[in-house]
Amino acid sequence: MKQTLRGFAVGLFTAAAIMLVVEYFSNGSEESLSDMPIEDVVSQMADQGYRVLTEKEYISLSMTGEAPKEKTEVASESNQKTEKDTDKDTKQDTTKKSEEDSSNSATDKKAKEDSTKKEEVKSYTLTIKSGMPSSEISNALEANGIINNSDEFIAYLEDEGYAVRIQLGDFKLTSDMSHYEIAEALTK
Repeated sequence: MKQTLRGFAVGLFTAAAIMLVVEYFSNGSEESLSDMPIEDVVSQMADQGYRVLTEKEYISLSMTGEAPKEKTEVASESNQKTEKDTDKDTKQDTTKKSEEDSSNSATDKKAKEDSTKKEEVKSYTLTIKSGMPSSEISNALEANGIINNSDEFIAYLEDEGYAVRIQLGDFKLTSDMSHYEIAEALTK
């Protein structure tokens, strides 16, 4: 039994020593991503077919679904196009620009409508009765234009611990109040 245990221990020690030697000698040749200059990382990503966006471009893309009209910073010499590709892209760009112009005018109209809606502050007096669940409260607030999404408000109440502290009574609420302000008003 002792010999078996000793043999196992020697095997573990040998394996650990081999792993240490391999790790020590193999890591010296690799360069860490954090040690590389940004330009090299961007060019490697572009070579592999990825597109690198700045934070501003990413936010713009996620909010509107369109990349900003500014040039994005992607350096890839391997992705140069032939004249035929350039002609095709020019035609596509003009088509996209006309589509963007029409969508921009629709977006401008929507923005104007949203701003007029924001200017119209709605007021509502909510009456909370005994046994009234937070989902019913949230649905009433959404139906009267105080909040935009009842599910988000329910989640906020539950996540922040307001759902169990809601008080009975009448509460005057307005559409310009934040979820925090509404929750504070309902729990006082």
